[in-house]
Amino acid sequence: MNGVSLSEKVIHWNPKEFAVSQNFNKVIRENEKVSNDYYWKSNKPEGMDCFGRALDLTALINKPDGYLQGRLSDKGDADYYRFSIAEYRMLGAVSDKHNLDITVTLDHIPEGCDYNLVLYDGDGNQVGIGRDNGNGGKSVTVPDWNLENREYTAKVLAKDGSPVNWEEYYHLSFQTKQAAGDNILRQQAEEMQKYAGALRRKLHDGQDAAEEKQALQQIREKYGAYYTQQVDELHKTQAAEYLPEGEVFDERRKEELLSKMAAGEELTEQEKGLVGIFASAQEIDSATASAKLKTDISEEIFRQMEQSGISPIPSFEVSIGIDGKAEVEGIEDAAVEEKLEDILNGFSSELMDTYISINASMQVKTRQEQHILKAAMGIEAFLQKATGGNVALSDITVENGRIKGLDAPLDKLFNNPGQNQTYLDYRADILAIKNYERVQGGSLLGGFHARYAVDGNAIRTVGV
Repeated sequence: MNGVSLSEKVIHWNPKEFAVSQNFNKVIRENEKVSNDYYWKSNKPEGMDCFGRALDLTALINKPDGYLQGRLSDKGDADYYRFSIAEYRMLGAVSDKHNLDITVTLDHIPEGCDYNLVLYDGDGNQVGIGRDNGNGGKSVTVPDWNLENREYTAKVLAKDGSPVNWEEYYHLSFQTKQAAGDNILRQQAEEMQKYAGALRRKLHDGQDAAEEKQALQQIREKYGAYYTQQVDELHKTQAAEYLPEGEVFDERRKEELLSKMAAGEELTEQEKGLVGIFASAQEIDSATASAKLKTDISEEIFRQMEQSGISPIPSFEVSIGIDGKAEVEGIEDAAVEEKLEDILNGFSSELMDTYISINASMQVKTRQEQHILKAAMGIEAFLQKATGGNVALSDITVENGRIKGLDAPLDKLFNNPGQNQTYLDYRADILAIKNYERVQGGSLLGGFHARYAVDGNAIRTVGV
């Protein structure tokens, strides 16, 4: 793989030279125990560094010979991976060592397959599509349009019409090279530095710093507008491949295509290309989830209902909580109600994922809140199996860093997980959830349900 030499590596942790010379952790792997086929469920890879700390995709920026292994399960699968370049954005302003152009590369694509690589920024805007790099892979460079944008998501999916090989891993890696000294990031940093020093001095001396604060805000707004302009220009350039000369793709056309996609209708190659350029990751998630609900999920649920002797299909509503339990409302026959709940419990995870992906209010939640909800669903599902439904997340408390409310041996596994990555993750998630509830003074999870209305023709979301 291309990249900087070992001596040029930038390491997150100490001792730096030891970690580099021993060549630790060159390979991390997609966590295949959890779904990462929606943008909001961007995957946390498996693996730990040589000091026992969890790795994420960001760590690979420091390892020119390192990579992530992932694989697609079927043609409809998509893998999302988040990473941060905050260190390089901040330190690059003052250190040539960190003033880097960063490229993401997808390679080791299984023979006979054609996979795509798409890059999204922290707001879900598409800011790059992988192009053939001449080595059998695809690469995309992280844009340097703004000092403030530091969070990105890489998406791997099969190109339309391409087969997938679920037995073989693809690789994701990073390459870095020295950036131009006069790039936009440096320009913005230099402009901000003129006022940042004065701001710190005035605040330290208790003086009014309104002028400096206003100047810094104006600089951020100026470069924010520049970032938006660059995104628009990129999209126009990409769209030239699909649009006749002079034709403009507008918001109305985008909404028409997303609606068509959400209805499960087949898009042309041109339409798929344009949606991939102009629609955000959240919009694509929502349309994909809607189509999946209307076709695959609904059809299988109705098939199982008929197999169980429920015919014709009655009209009712179903509510699914964070714990994954489906509760049916509007059915008077207790036996039919029980059958329906048994069937729907088998789809509760898919129905919850679909609901959250379609739900506009979910998409505007903070990253922390999305993480809390995602983690809670995983923990609730585990507790249901491990305790036979006797313990829920709401029964668990945390006192002085110790998780309480679990009987042995779960108590030991959660509080003393050792090197067991599964329980290390569960423990970290529980602590994060309970800390969020403590700080916010309430539960994000309380009352959160996915609600659906069901009749003989369709299953649709309620309250979205």
